[in-house]
Amino acid sequence: MQHIARVVQQLRAGGYYDRVMSMGPELDRVKAFLEACAGLRTIAPADPIQHPHYPLFPGLRHEPWHDPARYPAAKILEDNFAAIRDEAGRLGDEPYVDYTAATVMPRTWKRPWTLLAARPARQSWALYLFYHLGVLVEPVTGRCPRTLALLQSLPGACLDYTWGDFVFSAMKPGLHLATHCSVDNLRVRLHLGIRVPKGCTLRVGPRTRTWEEGRCLAFEDSFEHEVHNRSAERRVVLIADLWHPDLSPVEVRALTALFRKSEVRRVFMHERIGLTDSSQRFLPYIESRLAAEDRDPVIREFWPA
Repeated sequence: MQHIARVVQQLRAGGYYDRVMSMGPELDRVKAFLEACAGLRTIAPADPIQHPHYPLFPGLRHEPWHDPARYPAAKILEDNFAAIRDEAGRLGDEPYVDYTAATVMPRTWKRPWTLLAARPARQSWALYLFYHLGVLVEPVTGRCPRTLALLQSLPGACLDYTWGDFVFSAMKPGLHLATHCSVDNLRVRLHLGIRVPKGCTLRVGPRTRTWEEGRCLAFEDSFEHEVHNRSAERRVVLIADLWHPDLSPVEVRALTALFRKSEVRRVFMHERIGLTDSSQRFLPYIESRLAAEDRDPVIREFWPA
């Protein structure tokens, strides 16, 4: 992808690439990942239905579905379901970012059926943001302080990681989020069912499951997955991303620093939020935070400039 080349350019210009390459064997897997991003090596997936946008980070054990009981974070969310549900229930549509455009296949004569496909209504897929692009954005709306505090307490949560998501996800009736893979293979995603009418399903790899209100599902969105809401009501879940459990602490620091530097985040921030509806209140705030967050110690550890 074009923006991966731009990211590598920033890593080289800022000294991150050379700094990591000069470090010890504890970062060998990060070095291999950087070389794959730079096109110097290929890391083939073990499973053909796992193909994230970025090259695979090597050496991690992968499976489409995980047992949520393996993750203390899942129990924390389930134990506090009532408080989370109450705050979600008080939200209207206004604080949400409209991600409906992400569900729409581009129209092209190469795929004639796309020319006839009906477009979903606005706010068919809407997100209430807690952290986005590694930035805490809940202060923009300030509507869910108890849920935010719980998210900040989760063991293994990748709050500062640019591709980690911490959001309420609301899907209107009839919506189908087509088969896709996410950006990376560095995370395990938790979904806490908040409002789950019958007819709502999540397929990850070959297996389809449904949510239960007050219970978590755990999966890797680097595998092909799709979502259906075949009900007549809105479906709401809380999404919280955790670092993959096979990553070491120093790898987590290096990967956080890689994607958190302001020059790198600016490469893809407009692609992620700037092209969505309802972004006006969030985009300026996120932009205002990027340079200030370059003072984070984890960035200074890996960026010499």
